[in-house]
Amino acid sequence: MLIQNCLKGIVERQNSFSDIQAISALQSEGLSASWLRAQRTRMSAFAGSSHSVLSQNALDAHVNGFGKAKSRTPYFSLSAGCVELDPATKMTTAYSALQTALEFATEGGSTSGYVFRLWVLVSPKPAPELPGFAEEVRELNLFRQYAVYHYEGEVAAKLFIPARQIEWVDKFDASLSRLWRQRNPNFVKPERVSNVLEML
Repeated sequence: MLIQNCLKGIVERQNSFSDIQAISALQSEGLSASWLRAQRTRMSAFAGSSHSVLSQNALDAHVNGFGKAKSRTPYFSLSAGCVELDPATKMTTAYSALQTALEFATEGGSTSGYVFRLWVLVSPKPAPELPGFAEEVRELNLFRQYAVYHYEGEVAAKLFIPARQIEWVDKFDASLSRLWRQRNPNFVKPERVSNVLEML
């Protein structure tokens, strides 16, 4: 088991995700995948149905076909950054987690949005059907089928991230200027559990 620090970018939408929801996610509600937000069932029913939606096929749809899967995916994308090698020049290019999170949070600098800093448990082997562990899809030794999106440095979380794993949320405007930061007074540092992998 590894612990990975990550960032999550979320677009501001007045009717669905604004300052109120960002601070609520930080302080009490946590972050959840779109599939989980769409559920209207009791917890016992949810537990059984969540097992049926976590699979290799669902992860493939999330990473390689997000446009179609986004409203029902049990996964959600985080970024931990990555390094890419140009085989022709042997030069490397680093893509920071912040760069990717801001791209998603602001839709390429066209609107305002939020960036959350958080930590997740990462399995050292693929286990897309196992709740509780994120998938390090940026790791091409394990997930070659996702190479086209490698530069996003994605870590795919599953279903839910508790608020206590979220350290802070920043709000950015469309020009990528930070407007404010809200820290989580109930954040639990991951070092209490294990060693931590820092993002790029």
